[in-house]
Amino acid sequence: MQDPYQFFSLNKQSDWDKGLYYNLHMISGGLGLHQTEKYGIHKVIQPEEMDGPQNPLDFAVGQNGKLFVMDERAVIWSYDAENQYTEQLFRQGHDLFKASAVLAASKDTLYIADPNSERRIAAYSVSNSQQVWAAQEWQGKPLYPLAIVSDSQKRLYTVIPLDMIIGMNGNEEVPEGGRLGIVQWGSGGDVIRVYQHDSLRLEQATAAADLLKRYYTAVNAVGAVYLFDTESKLVISFDEDGTLAVQFSIAPKGTYAGLSIDTNNNIYIGDSRYVGPDEEDERFILKYGQQGEFQAKVSGFRGRTDKLLLGPRDWMYVLDGLTGEITLLELQPRTMELEETSLTEGIYFSHALDTRSTETEWHRVQLEALIPDETQVRLYYYTSDRNEEWLDGNFTDLSAYLKEPIIPLRDKLKATRDLWSEPITNPRDALLMNATGRYLWLKLEVVGSERRTPVLTRLRVYFPRKSLISYLPSIYQEQQDESRFLERFLALFGSYFQDMEEKIDHISKYFDPNAVHGQYLTWLGTWLAVHEDESWGEEKLRQLIKQAPELYKLRGTRQGLLRMLHIYTGAEPYIIEYFQMKQMQEKSELRELLSRLYGDNPYCFCVMLPQECVQTDKQRLIIESIINDQKPAFTEGKLTLLQPWMYMDMHSYMGINTFLSEPTLLTLDQKSSMPYNTVLIDLERDKRMDIHTRLGLDSELE
Repeated sequence: MQDPYQFFSLNKQSDWDKGLYYNLHMISGGLGLHQTEKYGIHKVIQPEEMDGPQNPLDFAVGQNGKLFVMDERAVIWSYDAENQYTEQLFRQGHDLFKASAVLAASKDTLYIADPNSERRIAAYSVSNSQQVWAAQEWQGKPLYPLAIVSDSQKRLYTVIPLDMIIGMNGNEEVPEGGRLGIVQWGSGGDVIRVYQHDSLRLEQATAAADLLKRYYTAVNAVGAVYLFDTESKLVISFDEDGTLAVQFSIAPKGTYAGLSIDTNNNIYIGDSRYVGPDEEDERFILKYGQQGEFQAKVSGFRGRTDKLLLGPRDWMYVLDGLTGEITLLELQPRTMELEETSLTEGIYFSHALDTRSTETEWHRVQLEALIPDETQVRLYYYTSDRNEEWLDGNFTDLSAYLKEPIIPLRDKLKATRDLWSEPITNPRDALLMNATGRYLWLKLEVVGSERRTPVLTRLRVYFPRKSLISYLPSIYQEQQDESRFLERFLALFGSYFQDMEEKIDHISKYFDPNAVHGQYLTWLGTWLAVHEDESWGEEKLRQLIKQAPELYKLRGTRQGLLRMLHIYTGAEPYIIEYFQMKQMQEKSELRELLSRLYGDNPYCFCVMLPQECVQTDKQRLIIESIINDQKPAFTEGKLTLLQPWMYMDMHSYMGINTFLSEPTLLTLDQKSSMPYNTVLIDLERDKRMDIHTRLGLDSELE
């Protein structure tokens, strides 16, 4: 047996925090790369895949992500993308609206706004396509809806001209300085509020038809309303009470369409420019913060955007009006890049590991980590008998220098590049070669992929160096290249013996039911002849193992059976034995009832449990097996489940599964109630005046 090794261990956040890390943080009990959620393509829905819509022009997202798609014939289809099921809602030739309509949806209601039809705004039930409400005018003037959106409360928001006149050509137009606003409609079609601001006035007279496809609107989860003017590139938002909240202009030149708000109040605007077949597609969805600050381009999607919506779980739906494709984007984990290198990696510098003994020969390093494919961990080390090193022309405390957050990472890497050893890649268990000195510093490079990151849970560094070569004759210990190879070769066996001795030293932890889980807990149960079943669960099995010695003493007794059943079910069982009802058996009027409920066998007992303790047949079999294992010899146990209602002459027990409460009023709605003593029907009092006389039921007129 070798002398025990000493080691430094980094396995808790407090250990890792003694060093300094870049683009790394503690996740799932370990150290990993920073990750964020970014949009990536989940699915591209082609028109032919929907098997119905021809050249889709508009769409809306309904409950559970169901799509409502309108094609160039003004036919609307319902499409379930997950199950690829298409159903027609409005057939061709319905004359309710035209292809110029725009759609919105909320729960079981579909909203359709069309300035070129008789019903300018209408709400329809998704289940039967019946109209719920409709509106043709507002304040005595015809409605001219330009954009619509609905919220989760089934309120509709429509962008309309507030000032509109009939021009010389007989068409509707908005005069110079005319106002635009957002009208909020309730679930029943009543106007609740109008959002307006001077920045929404038109600088010159404009035909109403020229305003189509110019405005987009959106609403967030708390009722704030947004409007985007694609011509002036102005974004304006109102709080729920109608006050102006934010107003900003987007800087990039180009043509834009679509507006949507996520649950974090980030603003998304699409790019609708035309790109030729030979041009590189640089059209991205732009992301802005809630105050209008530009954040990023949604790099997970490139293409044309004619309508942009956010559905459940912040899934994003993008319509390309030219191809009719609807692209579904989902939030996917993305590894963040290290700012200094623009790579998906992180850097960790440890504090100085001090042995307090000069010329210490460091032995090996062990790393416990989850390292997915296409990722890796590279470990560098440096040892010295002094804490100060020559850096940038000065003697500098290396630990303080590496841990100083003000010094840029780029400068640290440049100043220390000649100190570090050659990298050890994925050092599950590696020797530290030529590592002699009182102090040891580690540098870890954690390299991730686009979506995955290594997670470092524990790092151990052992010292001093002790090799099995010391047990060989002196000729094998000479410092030659051959002996170095032999030393490394024997280190494989030394590591094996060391790990084995360490497990033996800590073998006692495997005998503690509070410290083990999984297969070790099952194995520990076999020592006590505990039959493990998946329906027990770890916590119940742990309690059974802990109480097993005491339970074996009580086996075959009433108390032992009660404790076993309580451990498994979590409920207090009730046991009825023959002697408890022996005196009642002597009464003839009760003998038959008691025999039917509990039996008349003096060696039979009844175990009663609440019905919710037995959800499956398998649980019932386990409970019955517990009763058979724990019952006294030559006896029989009968399991009875107590139903949560009252039955006469059955297992109904006051205070256990049957309760009597004070009478209460029957509430018909929030304003009306019926006293508990009201007679609802009394057929015996028929044909009497002033007493429940009902024509056609218990009374007739001749």
